[in-house]
Amino acid sequence: MRTTARHFGRLGLTTLLLLVSAFETAPVVAQDLERFLPNHGNSVYEAKGLLRQWPAGGPKELWRAEIGWGKSAVVEARGKAFTATETDDKQYAVCLDPLSGEVLWKSLLYPKNNRHFVKGPVTSPVVDGDRVYFIPYAVDRDVWDMCAPILCLKTDGSELWRQDTAFFGTEASTPIVVGDTLYVSTDSRDRIVLVALDTKTGDVRWSIAMKETEKGRELGAPASLTYQVVDGIPQIITATYGTQEILGVHAATGQIMWRYSYPAPISIGLVATPVAIGTKLFLCAGEGKGKDFSALLEMKVADGKIAYEEVYLSSEFQNNAYNTPAIYRDAVFGFGGNKTAGFLHATNLADGSLLWKHADREWTNQQNLVVADGLIFALSKNNELVLAEASREGYKELGRVDTRLDLERPQQPTVANGRLYLRGTDTVVCYRVIP
Repeated sequence: MRTTARHFGRLGLTTLLLLVSAFETAPVVAQDLERFLPNHGNSVYEAKGLLRQWPAGGPKELWRAEIGWGKSAVVEARGKAFTATETDDKQYAVCLDPLSGEVLWKSLLYPKNNRHFVKGPVTSPVVDGDRVYFIPYAVDRDVWDMCAPILCLKTDGSELWRQDTAFFGTEASTPIVVGDTLYVSTDSRDRIVLVALDTKTGDVRWSIAMKETEKGRELGAPASLTYQVVDGIPQIITATYGTQEILGVHAATGQIMWRYSYPAPISIGLVATPVAIGTKLFLCAGEGKGKDFSALLEMKVADGKIAYEEVYLSSEFQNNAYNTPAIYRDAVFGFGGNKTAGFLHATNLADGSLLWKHADREWTNQQNLVVADGLIFALSKNNELVLAEASREGYKELGRVDTRLDLERPQQPTVANGRLYLRGTDTVVCYRVIP
């Protein structure tokens, strides 16, 4: 029925006000989260209708569950939440009920613990329809004696396939699914740093190996993979430890189209995931002691291949140690400073200039944040979750809550279907962030 002014007159003032209120309030949109970072690498979630202000006590806590050690983020899809954990010196895939935190199933991934960087698994699961991919990680004596099998489970916990012979997954680097291909950053005695696998069988479609360097062995870097399409050409963006470079690899053929050497001598490889925005690629690192940078590359196609042009390079801002920045409305939200004193800030994507800076004792460059529905969800070094506007104009806080978690090196929050998940060292907490 077409609504006219005459109809509004018949409805009455109360009904009219209710209708206006409904139009002014953004609808809550159900949104699964199959990967803790979208494939473009940007820490911005497509959630809508989230709370714009928190009460004094923070958002409603739905549940908290002690599930074991690890830094694997929580993802949610098809009514189930997934993460990885370590209990009794063994690493497991875990499926949780998003409404209650109840463990629905637990499946053994690897019969040894992980003590390399943190306690427990670090790489986050990726959901692909009725399948979910996991990578546990363990070392026997040193980093070169790793074991990190790539496993595909059904969403009921049963194993479909695994890859653990010619190569292993890279610790902390989360794989990516595009169509029927699973791309994985890898470690290998044969210097293989990236593989493309059939999602249903685990069969290798292609792999790329790096040249010899003075470091001898080669590893993939901790940064997760990024997918970008430039003028119809698809690329996977990955980073390396030994050759210390970022690679643009043709997603269909495995051809390395371009290489970008780290602008600073990062000792552990790139950690923050490259962020693709249209034809742009934003990069950053914050290891400290002169090993900090942020850069913007512009991608273009030449002779049937993607190439890049460096737009700017800075060591002043966006030196995020672990955080993958959130780019929203052409502003880059992230952290600067160092591991003891820092700031939350926003920079202009186009030229890297500072938009605003919020310097406080609660921030270091080792914190983490995401953006959803125009809101920043940031984790302070005091283990608080802080809500603020994702604005180019300045810092405006909208609420905070003491998470009562030991966040240590914090994993980023994840938001799905009106719920926000935080992963502590041994506990997951879930908040309701919709009205």
